[in-house]
Amino acid sequence: MWRRVTRGLVLVVLTSLVVPVLLAQTAETRGSLDFPDPNVTQTGVILVKGWFLSPEAISRVAVYVDDQFIANSNTNLPRIDIVEAYPNYPGIQHISPGFQIGMLASRFTNGPHTLSVKVFYSDGTVTELGRRTINVNNSAVQAPFGSVDIPDTVGIYNASGSFPVSGWALDTDGVAKVEVLIDNGVVQNAMYGDPRPDVANTIADWPDALYSAFIANVDTTRIQDGIHGLDVVATDRNGLSKLIGRRTVQIFNENANLKPFGYIDEPKRDAVVYGTRCATIPQASPAINPQSHITPVRGWALDLGTRTDTGRVAYAELMIDGRRWYSTTEDCGFSPIFGNYVNCYGLPRFDVERYYPGYPDAPRAGYLFTMDVGALLASGVKPGNHILKVRVGDQDGTFTELPNRDGLPIFFECGEDRVAAAVGFIDVPHTSDFVKGTVTFQGWAVAESLLTSVEIIVDGDFKGLAQLNFPRPDVAQQYPYLVNPQNSGWRFVMDTTKLGNAKHRLTVQVVDSRGLKTIIGSVDFYTQNANPVP
Repeated sequence: MWRRVTRGLVLVVLTSLVVPVLLAQTAETRGSLDFPDPNVTQTGVILVKGWFLSPEAISRVAVYVDDQFIANSNTNLPRIDIVEAYPNYPGIQHISPGFQIGMLASRFTNGPHTLSVKVFYSDGTVTELGRRTINVNNSAVQAPFGSVDIPDTVGIYNASGSFPVSGWALDTDGVAKVEVLIDNGVVQNAMYGDPRPDVANTIADWPDALYSAFIANVDTTRIQDGIHGLDVVATDRNGLSKLIGRRTVQIFNENANLKPFGYIDEPKRDAVVYGTRCATIPQASPAINPQSHITPVRGWALDLGTRTDTGRVAYAELMIDGRRWYSTTEDCGFSPIFGNYVNCYGLPRFDVERYYPGYPDAPRAGYLFTMDVGALLASGVKPGNHILKVRVGDQDGTFTELPNRDGLPIFFECGEDRVAAAVGFIDVPHTSDFVKGTVTFQGWAVAESLLTSVEIIVDGDFKGLAQLNFPRPDVAQQYPYLVNPQNSGWRFVMDTTKLGNAKHRLTVQVVDSRGLKTIIGSVDFYTQNANPVP
């Protein structure tokens, strides 16, 4: 065992080895290798997990087996238990001391192996942590394993209406299902197979780890109010099951806290949306002029009732700066332009039903508003910045604002002025996506004049120009009157390893043949890339 001091590394002779091995301390340096447990035979995936605190800069934490480098561990992981154990450690509230990585046991032969972790400092010195002997048995069958992220482990989790149970699960034979149980009874199967690049980084030599996420949106109105036990059980394709998380939840449902919920799919935040016929005041409600450019506002909404009623969405309203302009109860009708009902609630959304099975209004949870920016400008709305919201109410009189009370910032302009008069969308990434490695950002853009370039901006920095002219027959159907809609797709290959592991904002700006520019929107996403190898 080593002790880290300011003048170097001092070898400390120990009379016995205690596992888990705790790094000998000065007042400044602490650490522990929690897993793998040397008393447990390793099969399937070997989890290497621990923590390390040091006042000096750490460049990486590496795993060695039989004194051979295997991989760099993921670092800077939160460890609430360590924060609570060392509340007076300098800067502890801003430190994430955890490290973790998983390795396939099949990389190693059956039998004993020596495993250790080495902490590399920025000055080139190294501390070894937790050397131990593990036994590998690749003929043994490993049960599914994983983690429950939501609800967390901090006390009793209060829930009402719809609440998510999410995390990840893996098995060397493949995961067949993930079940959510309340008081030992199955209430819902989770959706399984969404991306988890953070898990893929932790278990880098197992491709299935990238698609290991699960989520179940639990309808708590089917459960009696009070305190309940919640279990998450994963089952592999051979029928072997394992409990991967246990939580305590408190259900409390009443009409006052059962508000509608949902999402705005488009437009994206920061979008510049334009109108035509900006001086023509519409003669009737809704505020739409014939043959005007229309900006669709799409999304979905759901509502749950108490155990004594079913709950349903009663209306949806499009709000600009707090004023209602379009209402599903007053303006719903069929549009030959869109080939669909517009300014209506109750449009098919089978994707929503997959994630909210059995909810009232699923699968008809969609809404679509036809926002005529030109008509709004003619009606007194000023060009420039505005806040867009969709207000959704239920039959009991409660309502909510989508996407939240802050709304979506957008910018209105008149296409008859000297502007690009462009429209578009960012398909990839989705809002709050986790991405890693090389990712292809993509979407579409079209305008009243030919577009010459699509600029990709991340966190305010110009990253390059997207490739253009990819086929988009769906856009051609929606905007046949704009220039080149059939080839309006764009793509940009982004190396996310050039970005830090954090939240980022992608902004897309288009340029037309006159050199005029329009922002078509922004999307926030997260990067989660593994540490580089030495």
